Amino acid sequence: MKPILLIHGYSSEGNDISIEDIYGTLPGELRSLFGDKNVQELNLSRWISLNDGVTLDDVSFAMERALREKFSRLLASGFHVIIHSTGALVVRNWIKNFSPKPCPINNLVHLAGANFGSGLAHIGQGQLARWGRLIFMGTDRGYKILNELEFGSWKTLDLHKHFLLAGNDMYRDYQVQEFCIAGSQVPPLFRPIPIRYVKEDSSDNTVRTSAVNLNFNYLCVRPKPTAFGLTIPQLNELKEKRLQNLTFPETNYEPEMLALSEQRQTVPFTITYETAHFGEDIGIVSGNKNRKIVMPLIKLALETTYDPNAYKNVADKFELERQKTFDRVGKLKASVTEWNKQAQYEGHAQLIFRLRDQFGNGIEHFDITLKSTSSNKNYTRLESMIEDHHTNTQCFGTITFYLRTQKFDGDSQVWCNLLDSVGPVNIEITAEEIQSQDISFVPLNYQLTANQVRNAIQSFRTTIIDVTLARLPSPKVFAIKAV
Repeated sequence: MKPILLIHGYSSEGNDISIEDIYGTLPGELRSLFGDKNVQELNLSRWISLNDGVTLDDVSFAMERALREKFSRLLASGFHVIIHSTGALVVRNWIKNFSPKPCPINNLVHLAGANFGSGLAHIGQGQLARWGRLIFMGTDRGYKILNELEFGSWKTLDLHKHFLLAGNDMYRDYQVQEFCIAGSQVPPLFRPIPIRYVKEDSSDNTVRTSAVNLNFNYLCVRPKPTAFGLTIPQLNELKEKRLQNLTFPETNYEPEMLALSEQRQTVPFTITYETAHFGEDIGIVSGNKNRKIVMPLIKLALETTYDPNAYKNVADKFELERQKTFDRVGKLKASVTEWNKQAQYEGHAQLIFRLRDQFGNGIEHFDITLKSTSSNKNYTRLESMIEDHHTNTQCFGTITFYLRTQKFDGDSQVWCNLLDSVGPVNIEITAEEIQSQDISFVPLNYQLTANQVRNAIQSFRTTIIDVTLARLPSPKVFAIKAV
């Protein structure tokens, strides 16, 4: 067994927090699994997440320096990594910025990795959170790290997009095997708290299952050359149709690239029974009630050799484990004194829109409408699945929708996929430059068939849609007159 590096998540430091508080029994359990001699080296990393001036790039650079200066032998011999929560962004950012190809990291195990953010991030950015951290922990709130943890952070989206580019495939080019393990349980003491993000369905009280899963979909929509040649009367006609809630055939925009998860190497992903983000009883790192489920999965991941067939077999086993979890949850009895136990596990999906103009600038004032176009009553309307939306406070033009895509049928004891009956959908986007009447955006009216919707959105996954809107100046902005 090669050395194992543990990388903790956000908020794992303070005046009185020890190594044992961060990792619990995990180091000892790893030694029990592999033996002291086989585990050549176990490095318990400490990184600063609660300093307001520290960024994700700072932490990843500090990781690079620590490896180069003190543990260069790991870079030479290779090592495994187990992360928790925000540690996922730290190590993926290190791979992006500093790793050679192939990467010295062999197997990378994500325990509730906050790959696509956390709803608690923007809550933690507030002044009340700052005072609480200062008084009770003697720390800052980690403002800049929280910005990168917020839903729809451009920094985070571009981090994951990096591994979609040619030559940067995590599995084939960096040769890193990733494994995603998550919970979908909320400890009872969090249920009375009037904050949805500590008790969302399909989340572990901190991170959504769809935010953990690295099998994400990426779609890119860009303007055609015709969009930039529109006359002012033509543009005004399109804008008037949108104001009147009328649809029109889309001739100005087209998808440029589709990077669907099915087209890439599947990353093993599973949801374990009765597991939360943290806690002595059911925490994913050291909960004493779920070790018999979590530890065998970690062991399986760490022992997987670099081989496409072996990696696929693990993905299949992880999926079987998820199915076992849902079979077990489906048999739980309802109680009037408790929450809906099945709803807590019902699959959800994240849908992230990022709107920019052709110059790469985020668009501040916009609206997005998802509108089902069929009157067939047997179709499920995509917009009816939306349970939450969040506009990023730091990055203009980014909004994250949270959709319930699964429903448990108690009578038949079946988990029903709501996307199976979804109908065709129009994506309508309008933007305005409110500070100038001489700047207009070409509205978008993109139509998706039912099959296209199902290909782009799946339970327990995130879908990113990067949209470039054509920003047009009026003739008054720059005019050339003949002398």
